[in-house]
Amino acid sequence: MSKVNETNSAVNDIKAERKAGIRRLLSNSITLLGLIFLVVFFGIVTKGNLLSAKNLSLIFKQGYALLLVTLAGVFVMSTGNLDFSLGATVGFSCVCATLTATYISPALSIPVAVLVGLAVGLINGISITKFKLPSFIACLCMLFILTAATQSLITGSSIMMPVSMIKWETNLLKGIVAVIYLAVMIVMFNYTKVGKQLKSLGVSIEAARQSGVNIDRMMILAYVISGVAAGIAGFFMMLRTGGAATTTGQTMTTDVIVAIVFGGMSISGGASSKISAAILGTLIVTILNNGMVLAGYGGDAQQLVKGILFLAIIAVSMKRDSNVIVK
Repeated sequence: MSKVNETNSAVNDIKAERKAGIRRLLSNSITLLGLIFLVVFFGIVTKGNLLSAKNLSLIFKQGYALLLVTLAGVFVMSTGNLDFSLGATVGFSCVCATLTATYISPALSIPVAVLVGLAVGLINGISITKFKLPSFIACLCMLFILTAATQSLITGSSIMMPVSMIKWETNLLKGIVAVIYLAVMIVMFNYTKVGKQLKSLGVSIEAARQSGVNIDRMMILAYVISGVAAGIAGFFMMLRTGGAATTTGQTMTTDVIVAIVFGGMSISGGASSKISAAILGTLIVTILNNGMVLAGYGGDAQQLVKGILFLAIIAVSMKRDSNVIVK
């Protein structure tokens, strides 16, 4: 009888693994098909301008900061939480980097932007773990604080970086940073205990605690990684735009959430969390934005479409979590 039960259990495990594999394949296929559809659709609508060498370079520049932040956003979302202060952190880091470059030294703008992001992430993490604030409340409060600080530091609508820094804006520099950054993120999330433990938080905090995971440490680490990424993105936003404005990073948070879920990851995190979701999702969002501009749609239309898509993906994500749609 015991052998029969063991055999049945083994068969059930194999079936469950097969189903999980099919679900992952289906999820990845849908994401890739969505990306291909966007490329083909806007390629036709824009009469091939979407895939021109000049526009591909523009897509790389437009999606660069989003990719940096989205990759780090996976670390927070894998725990089942969201960082609503991401966009504000990018904007505030951009302002601090610009002011540092203008009044102190351009070379110091990089570490200042990173340290500002790190500090924001650390405060968010401590607020959530030590002061037991809900992540939504903690990050929303930080968003308000950083928005007010950004507006107070910018006397007009924008401030400019030193002209000498224009030469820093090169695809070569961005490419080198992107390759190193991507490698670090992939290794950390896929091949170290960090990724595994963060995903376990998204599945069940209590189960993770019982298995020996230091909940507070991992949660703080996730938000610190998110903050540092926002700081780096803020620096590159400064280079791309030539300075900082009160609107810098304004739509970043929504774009990150949309990108990650479009990439095939559940908004509740857990086992479905994957770095590839950030990469594919960033491509989808960037091509969507770029394609709509080339097709002649203004900012209002873009925000409308992204708002509708945001509602749709949240609904789909919730259904995924209830097993109505593959998670």
